[in-house]
Amino acid sequence: MENWITNMMEQFGYWGILLLIAVENVFPPIPSEVILTFGGFMTTYTNLTVFGVIVVATIGSIIGAIILYGVGYLVNVDRLEQWIGKYGKYLRLKKRRRSPRRCLV
Repeated sequence: MENWITNMMEQFGYWGILLLIAVENVFPPIPSEVILTFGGFMTTYTNLTVFGVIVVATIGSIIGAIILYGVGYLVNVDRLEQWIGKYGKYLRLKKRRRSPRRCLV
């Protein structure tokens, strides 16, 4: 995985970092700490700057968060419960009873 990350950064530069961080937000198994560590390392022998890496990593994180927000907006609770009922056993997820929502006003 390390070679893939460094190759992506060498080939695409700031765009590669932005893409890797955005993908990391959407698919959590890729740790952002590894990406940012390699990004900092790349500033020592490429034309990347620390400030540039910080800026594109922040933008990539925001893009990933917007994607997750969009998915959460489109998938309502009933649809998510159907998905968990159908595929949750593979991820060891179970449906939980919903408690009635309380109005605090």
